[in-house]
Order: sequence, then C-alpha cells, then structure tokens
Amino acid sequence: MVLKFKPQFWKDINKLKEDKEVMSLLYRIFRNVDNAKGISQIHHIKPLVKFESRYRIKLFLDKKRDYRVGVFVHKNTVWFARFLHRMKIYEEHW
Repeated sequence: MVLKFKPQFWKDINKLKEDKEVMSLLYRIFRNVDNAKGISQIHHIKPLVKFESRYRIKLFLDKKRDYRVGVFVHKNTVWFARFLHRMKIYEEHW
C-alpha cells in the first residue's frame, strides 16, 4: 500500500519522539501497512463507526501509553492523519 502523511500527524509524533518504545512500535506499523496488500492485512486496524473511510490502528504499551493512529483509506493509499491517546482520538474531528 502507499503511505501518505498529513502535517498534523507529524506534529502529533513530535510530541512523543522522546519515547523510544512508542517510536519503535510506530515504525512497525509503518512497515506493516507498507507491506500489506489490502486493508485486511493491516494488524490492529478497525473501522470507525459513522465514517466510511476512517480507521484506527491500535498501539498499546501500558495503560498510560495507549495510543491510536487515525488513518484514512482510499483505494490503495493510506493517509496517516492523527496520532493521539486513545481517549482523544475519538473526540477529535480529523
């Protein structure tokens, strides 16, 4: 699949770039999405209710570090839109 990134995604990442474990898991997500032939091959992806092309990818380390990656999927392209704590990803209008 083709990976594309929204500017806000990079801003979200910069807030957590000191946490090496989170960055390592995020890199694994990028590799998994890049190697996937379709959306069904992406690990921990789930469609968001009420939205046709929005999905979230779960990134869990512990209760304090429980994040979600907000993505849009259009054909063979995955747009990484947001990277937020699990309590905030569902509130944001991204």
